[in-house]
Amino acid sequence: MNAALISRWPELPALSPPGRPVLIRVETTPPRPSARQKLRIVLCQVLAAWSGLPPEQLPLAETSRGPVWRGQLGGHDLDISLSYAEDEGWIGLRRDGRIGVDVMQIQNFPEAEAVARIYFTPAAWKTIQQSANPALAFATAWTTLEARLKCLKRGLTESSAAPAWEQPDCTVQSLTLPGSRILTVATAPPRRESASPASP
Repeated sequence: MNAALISRWPELPALSPPGRPVLIRVETTPPRPSARQKLRIVLCQVLAAWSGLPPEQLPLAETSRGPVWRGQLGGHDLDISLSYAEDEGWIGLRRDGRIGVDVMQIQNFPEAEAVARIYFTPAAWKTIQQSANPALAFATAWTTLEARLKCLKRGLTESSAAPAWEQPDCTVQSLTLPGSRILTVATAPPRRESASPASP
């Protein structure tokens, strides 16, 4: 996480160089719809400051996977990822590259084994069980999976887990936060569109 710029809102982060992630922590209040709305308000304020555009003119579009920036910022594409945990939300931003962020409370819960058997390999679940802190190990593994999927722009399904773990160019870093939470950030190079074959 050393390469990422971490800000606590209302601190406004500077526009970072291409490839360097920006992480913004935002205090929120339940329920989830209120937290979602606040994160989007903050996102618009940050992007308006970076782009010089009024918030209502930002090229932002809402999709099933969250907000998407339809354009360029400082000559580069911009990737966005959001995550929530009780009274805080996180915004991940990255120019010229992909990003996925996921935050989770570190705690034991009864369904952990059932979830792990679906989405983790048997070896990974055994490692979690044998860990000195199984709750932390599970939270790290789960946020790693979620962050990778968000970085790859894929939804969570049983069939999506294996490709997410196997993605060779996806880099992952985790940070333990105050309040027994863990934040994981996945980054990958920008998706390059393959050239169309030449006409005969």
